[in-house]
Amino acid sequence: MACVTPQHAGCTGKVENCVTTVFSACVTASGQAWADYDVYMPERWADDLPRRRAAGIPDDLEFATKPQLAIRQLERLAAAGLPLAWAAADEVYGRSGAFREACGKAGLAYVVIIPCDYQVTLAAGTALRASEAAAGAVFERRSCGNGSKGPRFSDWAMIATARPRQFLLARRLISRPERITCYLCWAPEIRPATMTFFITIAGRRWPVEETFKTGKDVFGWDQSQARTWDGTCRHTALAALAQLRQAAIRNTLYGDISPGEDGSSPGAGHVREAPREDDIHDADLRIPLGDAPVPVLAGQPCPPRIAPVRLPTAETARLARLAVQAAAGLITRARLAFALRWSARRRRHQVEARWHHYSARLAAVT
Repeated sequence: MACVTPQHAGCTGKVENCVTTVFSACVTASGQAWADYDVYMPERWADDLPRRRAAGIPDDLEFATKPQLAIRQLERLAAAGLPLAWAAADEVYGRSGAFREACGKAGLAYVVIIPCDYQVTLAAGTALRASEAAAGAVFERRSCGNGSKGPRFSDWAMIATARPRQFLLARRLISRPERITCYLCWAPEIRPATMTFFITIAGRRWPVEETFKTGKDVFGWDQSQARTWDGTCRHTALAALAQLRQAAIRNTLYGDISPGEDGSSPGAGHVREAPREDDIHDADLRIPLGDAPVPVLAGQPCPPRIAPVRLPTAETARLARLAVQAAAGLITRARLAFALRWSARRRRHQVEARWHHYSARLAAVT
């Protein structure tokens, strides 16, 4: 199952000092990537014809709010046959009744952030600010998913609203109990309208932040000198396609650049010097896949020969470049094996660091 998560981010160095783009990210169990986007035209530009023409904005492009752009993306993704199951969004879209209604019409459960002063009508008929309704609720400590440094524990509470199958979900930080984030949640009849279900959806917004990080750090989305509307759209489209390409490579990679007979993986030992060409075997050109386990108890020792962490997007892009260079004869087998050993070493270092981060996080909440 997949979810669509509308969110916006700014990209510097474009049509103006900062251009905002509304993205829909598709998040699944096998990865996440941008699925659709619209470059947002500020309302002050809509009636400024000289500015529009200087930036190359089409004359027939009408102003649309960010929630309206998100609704159009939702309709396009549904029409494309993407197997959507739920949606999550920040408060720009959460406060929009039209966006929530569009999710309901599409049969999508939603978990959207709302401002703390948003007016909510409870099941008893009382209209309160969201923060006031959450203040008297009973909180439970739960994790909304695993992050890079361990389970993301918070205190959660759920309050029924006047609308059937709609709830107010409140998240309170353990380190700062005074800070509460409020969500408005709804689920159709075919989905479980439970706190566990809604907390899980709320936690799936974290992978969306990873798409912005990789889009900027790995694919250079915010590193453009484009000044026109078409240039901005093309650059963003290329960054989005690069994300989809790396996700496809990671999900279809079966472990070999060159076939081998055994299942051994590159060593994680001494790799300061490149091996000689005569010492290279097929096993040296394998890429270890899968993902290593994480501790379930605080203080649990890290296994001495733990598998490497799952291929990150940045590492996938690096290995894809190596494969192209090797296929073109630009690097030798020895150089390829040397680079793959360093890749395996990096991933094992990452998994050992993740293990200790998880153990420390578990110790802090138990």
